[in-house]
Amino acid sequence: MAKFWRLLGCVVAAVVAFAGVLALRSGDSGPDVQGFRHSAAQPEFCKEAQPLDFSRSAELSAHRRAHVIEDLRELAPADIAGEFDRLVSWYEHPSEAERDRSHRASVRVGEFIERSCDGINLGGIRT
Repeated sequence: MAKFWRLLGCVVAAVVAFAGVLALRSGDSGPDVQGFRHSAAQPEFCKEAQPLDFSRSAELSAHRRAHVIEDLRELAPADIAGEFDRLVSWYEHPSEAERDRSHRASVRVGEFIERSCDGINLGGIRT
């Protein structure tokens, strides 16, 4: 009987962990995109993000891209600003130790931009 309860405990723990991962991935814990879309900062944010669009990104240098991300960080809501900070830090000082975290920040920033700005398509981002 003890094995049964131990097994049941493991199953419950796995279900709780899975539910937590789903909640994190669902966007509920991320930035309020809909609220931001209706904010006063959104039009300027999207105007500043235009150079990042896939159709224009070939003409964008890495230096200029970093400045665009810095400018967007100033207009972004507080609940995503940390991801912009991490990305700016990566542009300033790339390091192997921060590569994975910076990549995840890049994806979250890209998803936020695409969801916030109609007509902007960033390469490699699926929303």
